[in-house]
Amino acid sequence: MEKPRIYTVSLTLIPRQDTPVVSWSGSFALRVVYEFLHRARIDFPKRAEKQFSVEPLAVDGAEGYLLTGIVGRSGRARVREVKAGTPITVTAHFYSEALASDYMFSIAQDPNLELPSGRFEVASVSFTQAEPPQPPKPPRLAVLRVRFLSPTILMFYGSDVLYPSPTRVALSALKTYSRVTSVDTRPASDTIAKTIEAVGAPRARPLRVDIGEGRVIPAFIGDALYAVHGSRDAPLILAALKLAEITGVGQSRSLGFGRVKVEQLHTGEAQEAQSTPQQ
Repeated sequence: MEKPRIYTVSLTLIPRQDTPVVSWSGSFALRVVYEFLHRARIDFPKRAEKQFSVEPLAVDGAEGYLLTGIVGRSGRARVREVKAGTPITVTAHFYSEALASDYMFSIAQDPNLELPSGRFEVASVSFTQAEPPQPPKPPRLAVLRVRFLSPTILMFYGSDVLYPSPTRVALSALKTYSRVTSVDTRPASDTIAKTIEAVGAPRARPLRVDIGEGRVIPAFIGDALYAVHGSRDAPLILAALKLAEITGVGQSRSLGFGRVKVEQLHTGEAQEAQSTPQQ
């Protein structure tokens, strides 16, 4: 049986005109992915569960994402103009080799792109694949710093959870790990409250994000420290959280929400470690 993999495709787009990004940059990135998939006769209904996740835009090799569309105190969303000729990176992570292949073939057929915001040309394409991380040896106690690099939305039975709830983050990561690997993560999900908890005070702030088409949605950004108790299910939870660095966590990951960075700290650092929310 073939091992499960995640297939990552990154495009460098060159805008032929000055391009204002007036709403959430992840919406722009998803529009690019949708366009090339549509050319391959692949379409996803808006509310359908996607077989991929998308990262927000990155511009001209700059570190971090282009966090446009965040609504300030004035009620206006953050806008960024990308000058003509400035490279824009669009990265998508596919859970299916066939879907990734169709996407790349569509790009190869015609690297030119016409969007409402203007004309773009694909200057380069990179492709990587990775196997999901395997559960490590059971730790006595693992302390993790989880940084939420883009706005994140967690849910509890249809209600927004606008802080880095360790339970919601871990459950989301376990669900995706099961989807990608076909491993049954339900036993770990059932005991999640006994296995992971936030330590210290999470440094996160709520915000509102304009995702386009007149829609403004709530989210949060920042970081938190989580302690994972060395129980039977801890290795699976750690593997799922590591995979989340590729797939993201929470809702609207196809829009670039829920991008995370997970760093394992030494046991005992929980009290000293400081957290600073992303600006």
